[in-house]
Amino acid sequence: MKKFLAMILAMAMMLGCTAALADETIIVATNPEYPPFEYVEGDAIVGYDVDMFDAIAKKAGFEYEFLPMDFDAVVNAVATNPNTVGLSGISITDERKLSVNFSLPYVNAGLVVIAKTGSGFTTVDDLKGKIIGVQLGTTSDFKAEEITGMENVAQYKTFLNAVMELQGNKIDAVIIDEPVGLAILASLNDPTLEILDIEILADWYGIAINKDNAELQQKIDDAITELQNEGYFDQLAQKYFGGGEEAAE
Repeated sequence: MKKFLAMILAMAMMLGCTAALADETIIVATNPEYPPFEYVEGDAIVGYDVDMFDAIAKKAGFEYEFLPMDFDAVVNAVATNPNTVGLSGISITDERKLSVNFSLPYVNAGLVVIAKTGSGFTTVDDLKGKIIGVQLGTTSDFKAEEITGMENVAQYKTFLNAVMELQGNKIDAVIIDEPVGLAILASLNDPTLEILDIEILADWYGIAINKDNAELQQKIDDAITELQNEGYFDQLAQKYFGGGEEAAE
Protein backbone atom coordinates (compact mmCIF):
# COMPACT_ATOMS: atom_id res chain seq x y z
CA MET A 1 0.00 0.00 0.00
CA LYS A 2 2.81 2.43 0.89
CA LYS A 3 4.58 1.68 -2.40
CA PHE A 4 1.34 2.37 -4.29
CA LEU A 5 0.86 5.69 -2.46
CA ALA A 6 4.47 6.63 -3.16
CA MET A 7 3.84 6.00 -6.88
CA ILE A 8 0.71 8.16 -6.80
CA LEU A 9 2.63 10.96 -5.07
CA ALA A 10 5.46 10.78 -7.59
CA MET A 11 3.01 10.91 -10.52
CA ALA A 12 1.23 13.91 -9.00
CA MET A 13 4.54 15.71 -8.61
CA MET A 14 5.48 15.09 -12.25
CA LEU A 15 2.12 16.24 -13.54
CA GLY A 16 2.13 19.35 -11.35
CA CYS A 17 -1.36 18.77 -9.99
CA THR A 18 -3.13 21.95 -8.87
CA ALA A 19 -6.65 20.79 -8.08
CA ALA A 20 -7.64 19.11 -4.84
CA LEU A 21 -8.16 15.38 -5.14
CA ALA A 22 -11.56 14.94 -3.57
CA ASP A 23 -12.60 11.88 -1.61
CA GLU A 24 -9.12 10.33 -1.57
CA THR A 25 -6.99 9.23 1.32
CA ILE A 26 -4.82 12.08 2.61
CA ILE A 27 -1.10 11.40 2.21
CA VAL A 28 0.88 12.52 5.25
CA ALA A 29 4.49 13.33 4.37
CA THR A 30 6.68 12.94 7.45
CA ASN A 31 10.20 12.29 8.63
CA PRO A 32 9.72 9.75 11.46
CA GLU A 33 13.10 10.41 13.04
CA TYR A 34 12.03 13.24 15.31
CA PRO A 35 11.00 11.99 18.77
CA PRO A 36 8.79 12.76 20.59
CA PHE A 37 6.84 14.21 17.64
CA GLU A 38 7.18 11.33 15.17
CA TYR A 39 9.32 8.22 15.38
CA VAL A 40 9.18 4.51 14.62
CA GLU A 41 8.25 2.05 17.33
CA GLY A 42 8.13 -1.53 16.10
CA ASP A 43 6.43 -1.31 12.72
CA ALA A 44 4.41 1.80 13.52
CA ILE A 45 5.00 5.55 13.29
CA VAL A 46 4.05 7.04 16.65
CA GLY A 47 4.42 10.29 18.60
CA TYR A 48 2.83 13.60 19.51
CA ASP A 49 2.08 14.61 15.91
CA VAL A 50 0.69 11.17 15.11
CA ASP A 51 -1.75 11.21 18.03
CA MET A 52 -2.77 14.74 17.16
CA PHE A 53 -3.35 14.08 13.47
CA ASP A 54 -5.35 10.94 14.21
CA ALA A 55 -7.63 13.03 16.42
CA ILE A 56 -7.89 15.69 13.68
CA ALA A 57 -8.74 13.09 11.02
CA LYS A 58 -11.50 11.65 13.18
CA LYS A 59 -12.97 15.12 13.74
CA ALA A 60 -12.68 16.06 10.06
CA GLY A 61 -13.84 12.70 8.71
CA PHE A 62 -11.00 11.70 6.39
CA GLU A 63 -8.64 8.73 6.06
CA TYR A 64 -4.87 9.09 5.85
CA GLU A 65 -1.67 7.17 5.18
CA PHE A 66 1.88 8.08 6.18
CA LEU A 67 4.59 8.50 3.56
CA PRO A 68 8.05 8.62 5.24
CA MET A 69 10.78 10.75 3.65
CA ASP A 70 13.74 12.97 4.52
CA PHE A 71 12.70 16.13 6.36
CA ASP A 72 14.00 18.49 3.69
CA ALA A 73 11.66 16.84 1.12
CA VAL A 74 8.46 17.25 3.15
CA VAL A 75 7.48 20.81 2.19
CA ASN A 76 8.12 20.17 -1.50
CA ALA A 77 5.95 17.03 -1.34
CA VAL A 78 3.10 19.16 0.01
CA ALA A 79 3.65 21.96 -2.51
CA THR A 80 3.39 19.57 -5.46
CA ASN A 81 0.38 17.49 -4.40
CA PRO A 82 -2.93 19.01 -3.23
CA ASN A 83 -3.88 15.85 -1.32
CA THR A 84 -0.67 15.74 0.71
CA VAL A 85 -0.03 17.39 4.08
CA GLY A 86 3.26 17.77 5.92
CA LEU A 87 3.37 16.60 9.52
CA SER A 88 6.90 16.56 10.86
CA GLY A 89 7.38 19.12 13.62
CA ILE A 90 7.40 21.81 10.93
CA SER A 91 8.11 25.36 12.08
CA ILE A 92 5.90 28.05 10.56
CA THR A 93 8.23 30.43 8.71
CA ASP A 94 7.75 33.18 6.15
CA GLU A 95 10.04 31.32 3.75
CA ARG A 96 7.96 28.13 3.89
CA LYS A 97 4.75 30.15 3.50
CA LEU A 98 5.91 30.99 -0.02
CA SER A 99 5.45 27.31 -0.94
CA VAL A 100 2.66 26.04 1.35
CA ASN A 101 -0.05 27.17 3.71
CA PHE A 102 -0.05 26.22 7.38
CA SER A 103 -2.74 25.13 9.78
CA LEU A 104 -3.34 27.00 12.97
CA PRO A 105 -0.22 26.67 15.16
CA TYR A 106 -0.50 23.82 17.63
CA VAL A 107 2.60 23.87 19.84
CA ASN A 108 5.49 26.18 20.67
CA ALA A 109 8.70 24.13 20.60
CA GLY A 110 11.21 26.93 21.06
CA LEU A 111 14.85 26.53 20.08
CA VAL A 112 17.42 25.79 22.79
CA VAL A 113 21.11 24.93 22.96
CA ILE A 114 22.64 21.63 24.03
CA ALA A 115 26.32 21.77 24.99
CA LYS A 116 28.82 19.96 27.13
CA THR A 117 28.34 20.48 30.87
CA GLY A 118 30.61 23.32 31.97
CA SER A 119 30.94 24.72 28.44
CA GLY A 120 30.82 28.27 29.75
CA PHE A 121 28.29 29.35 27.11
CA THR A 122 25.84 31.77 28.73
CA THR A 123 24.64 33.98 25.86
CA VAL A 124 24.02 33.74 22.12
CA ASP A 125 27.17 35.78 21.55
CA ASP A 126 29.22 32.98 23.12
CA LEU A 127 28.19 30.75 20.21
CA LYS A 128 29.61 33.03 17.53
CA GLY A 129 32.43 31.31 15.68
CA LYS A 130 31.64 27.95 17.29
CA ILE A 131 30.74 24.79 15.36
CA ILE A 132 27.00 24.27 15.82
CA GLY A 133 25.24 21.04 14.89
CA VAL A 134 21.72 21.06 13.42
CA GLN A 135 19.28 18.88 11.50
CA LEU A 136 19.42 19.80 7.81
CA GLY A 137 16.61 22.04 6.60
CA THR A 138 15.14 22.85 10.03
CA THR A 139 14.65 26.22 11.72
CA SER A 140 17.66 25.33 13.84
CA ASP A 141 19.73 25.13 10.64
CA PHE A 142 18.69 28.63 9.57
CA LYS A 143 19.18 30.12 13.04
CA ALA A 144 22.62 28.58 13.51
CA GLU A 145 23.72 30.13 10.23
CA GLU A 146 22.62 33.56 11.51
CA ILE A 147 24.55 33.11 14.74
CA THR A 148 27.81 31.49 13.74
CA GLY A 149 28.03 31.79 9.94
CA MET A 150 27.38 29.16 7.28
CA GLU A 151 30.94 27.85 7.41
CA ASN A 152 30.51 26.88 11.07
CA VAL A 153 27.19 25.02 10.75
CA ALA A 154 27.44 21.21 10.82
CA GLN A 155 24.34 19.73 9.15
CA TYR A 156 23.10 16.22 9.95
CA LYS A 157 20.24 14.02 8.81
CA THR A 158 18.77 13.93 12.33
CA PHE A 159 19.17 15.84 15.58
CA LEU A 160 20.26 12.62 17.26
CA ASN A 161 23.23 12.44 14.88
CA ALA A 162 24.15 16.00 15.82
CA VAL A 163 23.97 15.33 19.55
CA MET A 164 26.08 12.19 19.20
CA GLU A 165 28.73 14.25 17.36
CA LEU A 166 28.65 16.64 20.33
CA GLN A 167 29.20 13.67 22.61
CA GLY A 168 32.29 12.84 20.59
CA ASN A 169 33.62 16.42 20.88
CA LYS A 170 33.40 16.94 17.10
CA ILE A 171 31.21 20.05 17.44
CA ASP A 172 30.71 22.69 20.14
CA ALA A 173 26.92 22.81 20.54
CA VAL A 174 23.58 21.80 19.03
CA ILE A 175 20.63 24.11 18.41
CA ILE A 176 17.46 22.04 18.70
CA ASP A 177 13.72 22.19 19.42
CA GLU A 178 13.37 21.94 23.19
CA PRO A 179 11.05 18.89 23.46
CA VAL A 180 13.20 16.98 21.00
CA GLY A 181 16.31 17.89 22.95
CA LEU A 182 14.73 16.78 26.21
CA ALA A 183 13.74 13.44 24.68
CA ILE A 184 17.23 12.83 23.27
CA LEU A 185 18.99 13.69 26.52
CA ALA A 186 16.63 11.43 28.45
CA SER A 187 17.38 8.53 26.11
CA LEU A 188 21.15 9.07 26.17
CA ASN A 189 21.32 9.65 29.93
CA ASP A 190 24.69 11.36 29.51
CA PRO A 191 25.63 13.67 32.43
CA THR A 192 28.21 15.43 30.24
CA LEU A 193 25.44 17.04 28.17
CA GLU A 194 22.96 19.72 29.22
CA ILE A 195 20.38 22.15 27.86
CA LEU A 196 21.67 25.66 28.46
CA ASP A 197 19.66 28.54 29.85
CA ILE A 198 19.88 30.45 26.57
CA GLU A 199 16.68 31.50 24.82
CA ILE A 200 17.16 31.31 21.04
CA LEU A 201 13.73 31.61 19.41
CA ALA A 202 10.04 30.89 19.89
CA ASP A 203 9.15 28.22 17.35
CA TRP A 204 5.51 27.47 16.49
CA TYR A 205 4.70 24.24 14.66
CA GLY A 206 1.95 23.89 12.07
CA ILE A 207 0.67 21.31 9.59
CA ALA A 208 1.82 22.17 6.05
CA ILE A 209 -1.08 22.19 3.57
CA ASN A 210 -1.11 22.67 -0.20
CA LYS A 211 -2.12 26.19 -1.22
CA ASP A 212 -4.79 24.82 -3.60
CA ASN A 213 -6.66 22.80 -0.99
CA ALA A 214 -8.57 25.40 0.99
CA GLU A 215 -11.26 22.85 1.90
CA LEU A 216 -8.76 20.58 3.61
CA GLN A 217 -7.19 23.55 5.41
CA GLN A 218 -10.57 24.58 6.80
CA LYS A 219 -11.33 21.06 8.01
CA ILE A 220 -7.97 20.79 9.77
CA ASP A 221 -8.21 24.25 11.36
CA ASP A 222 -11.74 23.58 12.60
CA ALA A 223 -10.60 20.28 14.13
CA ILE A 224 -7.61 21.92 15.84
CA THR A 225 -9.90 24.57 17.33
CA GLU A 226 -12.32 21.94 18.63
CA LEU A 227 -9.51 19.85 20.13
CA GLN A 228 -8.00 22.92 21.79
CA ASN A 229 -11.36 23.84 23.33
CA GLU A 230 -11.74 20.27 24.61
CA GLY A 231 -8.34 20.37 26.35
CA TYR A 232 -6.84 17.70 24.09
CA PHE A 233 -3.55 19.55 23.61
CA ASP A 234 -3.08 19.74 27.37
CA GLN A 235 -3.39 15.94 27.46
CA LEU A 236 -0.81 15.58 24.69
CA ALA A 237 1.60 17.93 26.45
CA GLN A 238 1.28 15.92 29.64
CA LYS A 239 1.82 12.63 27.79
CA TYR A 240 4.86 13.66 25.76
CA PHE A 241 6.43 16.62 27.60
CA GLY A 242 5.23 16.24 31.17
CA GLY A 243 2.96 19.26 30.62
CA GLY A 244 5.94 21.55 30.19
CA GLU A 245 5.34 22.86 26.66
CA GLU A 246 3.24 25.82 25.54
CA ALA A 247 0.30 24.78 23.41
CA ALA A 248 -1.50 26.96 20.90
CA GLU A 249 -4.32 29.07 22.26
